[in-house]
Amino acid sequence: MFLSDLKENQSAVIVFSEGESVFGRRLCDMGFCEGEKVLCVKRALFGSPVLYRVKESNAALRTADAKRIEVVL
Repeated sequence: MFLSDLKENQSAVIVFSEGESVFGRRLCDMGFCEGEKVLCVKRALFGSPVLYRVKESNAALRTADAKRIEVVL
């Protein structure tokens, strides 16, 4: 399952993020690291971006970027 598949108010744990790439390092800087719990807070009207809560902070990701992060419920 991917981060983009979460519904509003649904939480999951990140199991894979592209940690070695520039994109992956940027995600980890934002809190989207492996083992972190993430909550889908709000989806935009047309589906992108999506607001997530991770490490007691809110961060918005485009749906295309959220599809690159694997999670488990």
